[in-house]
Amino acid sequence: MNLSLPFKGVSNHHAELFIEDSKLRVRDLGSTNGTFVNRKRIVADFVLQEHDVLHFSESEFRIGRTDTAPVDPGSTIFQDLSETNLPELMAVGASQFKKMLMTHSVVPFFQPLVEIATGSRMGFEVLGRGQQEGLVVSPTELFRIAASLGLETELSRLFRMRGLEEAKKLQGSPKIFVNSHPEELRSKKLMVSLKTFRREDSQMPVVLEIHEGSVTDLTLMRELRSQLTELDIGLAYDDFGAGQARLLELAEVPPDYLKFDRSLIQGIHQAGSSRQTMVESLVQVGKEIGVPCLAEGVEEKEEARVCAELGFQLAQGFLYGNPSPAEEWIETTE
Repeated sequence: MNLSLPFKGVSNHHAELFIEDSKLRVRDLGSTNGTFVNRKRIVADFVLQEHDVLHFSESEFRIGRTDTAPVDPGSTIFQDLSETNLPELMAVGASQFKKMLMTHSVVPFFQPLVEIATGSRMGFEVLGRGQQEGLVVSPTELFRIAASLGLETELSRLFRMRGLEEAKKLQGSPKIFVNSHPEELRSKKLMVSLKTFRREDSQMPVVLEIHEGSVTDLTLMRELRSQLTELDIGLAYDDFGAGQARLLELAEVPPDYLKFDRSLIQGIHQAGSSRQTMVESLVQVGKEIGVPCLAEGVEEKEEARVCAELGFQLAQGFLYGNPSPAEEWIETTE
């Protein structure tokens, strides 16, 4: 079958997809504008992998798997666009993704952070979702597409800035925790966007979350900490304990909040004494340097009870509320 692409720049016989040695390959057929995989022009037969992004001029596809019957290795796989449900074969996303960035088609969700002893709300974390027609909603999938296009920082910044815009609707001046992508830490655009926000809103209490795995360069972290302090923006180390606990960095550049990864928290009430002892010792480290510790992913009352016994001051999770648009939290506080 032929796959007909109604775009300028696509040659009459542009490329072919075929299976050889049980691998899906693409071959350019001498096209005028070339065939690209992950934004690089191919000059020979190329073996495609799941999640690769395939470009024929303006037409963009993502390679995915399907549970359909195996294709005859001796045949060439083409399919007509008008007869194919493309998301089942190749997750089309690049062009819609770029449109999403241009039109700011994302919606911020807010999940409460509470004082674990009383359950009283002290802030919200902003969690972005996609809202572009024809594109996935999940932030995990959106960041996967962003990574293939080299646009992770743009997506992260869009989620953050839209979240700060929507947070103005919340009452009682709660602290707003916003996320960052590791790629942003070495980019000047992170601070430019935060400075722009601060010029427009000098009062909102904001905390920037940095993934623990990104806290490796002490010089960079000291500089970041200093810049955030000038902007009156707090700092939180996120997903603490998910990998190597950054105790040196924690001591040298202490954050305002230490958020423990949900993998340490979920089922903590049923965990053995060794895990509870380890978590308690890490919480104690935070206490000794004056950093409040927050338990992420708390879903059950018993988890909350044990976390309180281990010394956590703060908590976050489905037990205290699902991520929801700002309007739903306004209704619960009126």
